[in-house]
Amino acid sequence: MELALQRYSWVGTALAAVLGAYLCARIVNTVVATAIAPKPGLLQQSVSPQAVASPPRTELDAERLAKSFDLPLPKPASETGPAEVAEKVWNATPVRSSVRATLVGTALANPARYSLCQLTNGDTNETLVHAIGDKFMETRIYAIEKDRVLIDNDGHNEYIDNSAAAAPNLGVFTPGQPGPAQPDNSVRQLSDNQYVLAKSTVNAALTDLSQLATQARIVPSFKNGVANGFKLFSIVPDSLYAKIGIQNGDVIRRINGYEMNSPDKALEIYQKLRDANRIEVEIERRGETIRKSYSIE
Repeated sequence: MELALQRYSWVGTALAAVLGAYLCARIVNTVVATAIAPKPGLLQQSVSPQAVASPPRTELDAERLAKSFDLPLPKPASETGPAEVAEKVWNATPVRSSVRATLVGTALANPARYSLCQLTNGDTNETLVHAIGDKFMETRIYAIEKDRVLIDNDGHNEYIDNSAAAAPNLGVFTPGQPGPAQPDNSVRQLSDNQYVLAKSTVNAALTDLSQLATQARIVPSFKNGVANGFKLFSIVPDSLYAKIGIQNGDVIRRINGYEMNSPDKALEIYQKLRDANRIEVEIERRGETIRKSYSIE
C-alpha cells in the first residue's frame, strides 16, 4: 500500500493544482465582472425624462360646455368694468351731510353719552329726539355738539346742523332768559301735587323740545355711581317747569312708572307722552320722594 501511494502521489498533486487553478479563475472572473458592470444610478440617469410618455392633454370647449349647461360665458377681464372701489377711508374732519335733515336743538350732558338732539327728517317732515348711538335715516349718530350732530354715513364722517341759524344749546341756560309765553289757564293747580294741563300746552312743549329745554338746565343724576334720573336746576321763573311745581335740585326719577335712568328711557317716555291723558311724575326732593299727577284736558 505504501508503495502504491508513493508511485501515484503525483495524481493528488495534479488534482490539487487543477482545483486551485479553477478557484483562482472563478475569483478573477467575479472581480472583473463586478468591475465592468454598469452602476444602477448611471442606468437611471441615462433614461431621459422626455422618454416617459405623458398622457395627451384634453382641451375643454368652454362654449360647448356653456351651451350644454345653459350658463353664460364669463366676460374677459377687460369687459368686466372698472376695478372694485377701494375701501372707504374715514375722513378726520367731518363735512356737511347730504342727508335731508335739519337740527332743531341739542341738549348736552355730562357724561356726553346722555346728550340728546332733536332732528327733523326732511323726507317725512317728522321731528324726533335722538341719543348718541341711534340710527337716523340710514346713518348712525356718534356725537352731539353744541350746534351740530356728528353722524357716520356709510363710512363717511359727516355732520347735520341748522343751515338757517345755529341750533340752540339746550344744555346751557342764560340767567334772565324768558321762556315761551304760556296761554292763560294753560296750567291749573288743584292741590300741592295735583295739576291740570291744557292739551295745547303739552303738545307745544313736546313739539318744540328746544324751547322747553331752555327753561332749565337738565343733567343726569347719579346715586352710588348708578344713574337714578335727571336733575333740574337754574329753572326760569314763570316757566312751564315752575308752573307744574318743579323746583331747583329736583330729580325726576320716574314718569308714568318708567325709570328715567338712561337716554333710551327718556326718549321712550317722550314718545308716549304725546298720547297720554294723565302723567304721573316721581320726584326726589332733598332725599324725600314726591309724586305729582297731571291731568291733560
